[in-house]
Amino acid sequence: MYLNGLTFNFSDEENETSQYALIREAQKHSEVIVNSCAWTPPPQWKSNNSPFEGGELLAKHFENYADYLLGYLLYYKKMRNFDVHLLALQNAPEQKLATPSCQWSADNLKEFLKLAAGRLKQGGFSPRFMLPEVGWDQAMVYLKVLWEDPDARPLVSHVSVHSQLGPSPARAAFRDFTRKQNVKLWVSEFAMPAGSSSAPIDSGLKLAEVVIQDLVESECTAWIYWTPVIPSGWTGRQGLIDRPGGSLTPSKRFFCLSQFSRFIPRDAVRVAASSGDLPMVVFRTPEYKSIVAVLLNSSSEAVTQDVEMRGWTLERISVFRTSETEDGAQVGIPGESGSRQSILLAPRSVTTLSAQIRRVK
Repeated sequence: MYLNGLTFNFSDEENETSQYALIREAQKHSEVIVNSCAWTPPPQWKSNNSPFEGGELLAKHFENYADYLLGYLLYYKKMRNFDVHLLALQNAPEQKLATPSCQWSADNLKEFLKLAAGRLKQGGFSPRFMLPEVGWDQAMVYLKVLWEDPDARPLVSHVSVHSQLGPSPARAAFRDFTRKQNVKLWVSEFAMPAGSSSAPIDSGLKLAEVVIQDLVESECTAWIYWTPVIPSGWTGRQGLIDRPGGSLTPSKRFFCLSQFSRFIPRDAVRVAASSGDLPMVVFRTPEYKSIVAVLLNSSSEAVTQDVEMRGWTLERISVFRTSETEDGAQVGIPGESGSRQSILLAPRSVTTLSAQIRRVK
């Protein structure tokens, strides 16, 4: 591919080849949504002439970079035969990072979005853009600028945020914003800090707590962990897979996240639920024939929780649990059907109940 003096062939890039092989393997097992997120433009077009330490894309190279992104999409369409479904223009545009990064003001990101969308449309693409890829507290700064521009607003189909450990008042604000604007909200990145827990189950429980907070308080429609395995040289964050002695071992974070991802299908609908002080989230499946409830017990004592659906019976109930001694293990329960089911929540555990439902008079 030749672009204004810059020659780059994606098929010669070892990381890209490995990534493509991973995506193709995943597609054999289930439908895959490909979300491509840029970390930096080519350094020749940046103010600091480097892929690292932030820097800005020079305005005179906006069109060059739009053509570069078009070439990227064309490569995957023509050479790899699959589409990029969501395109994020920049990871963490507000930060100057030691890793590949680029800083964008809200106004510059807005102007480039409009230019890139037009250029991609000329090239035969109509990708959905997902912005702004920043934390809860910074996202509205970017969105306010985007939404005030009548040409930029329709180009954004997904709002993306990077979640954080602990409470954030901005979560509820995003629920109201996305409802009013009829746009999807994705938590596109969350990572547990390194050294944030003393026992393996602690980080898993914290992870589950953040997932429930984001699903309930912000009503996000997708939730993505940062990375399965920490890249070489990275510090300060935990992956989902540990590497003791060079081997790959699923962590408690992996199994706690699977209490959600294994059972909640795409297009499930969250329903209102009350559980007292216990964090809880409940979904109805797309066919409206069953429910999935995920309950978190962070205390050191066992808790008995009643799950009740007035006007419905719970049938063919299955319960799975991750705790200090269990990794997604199936738990035996009384086999009776009915509108109420009692579940014993083990100390320091995440429990998922799946049941078919049937309306009764």
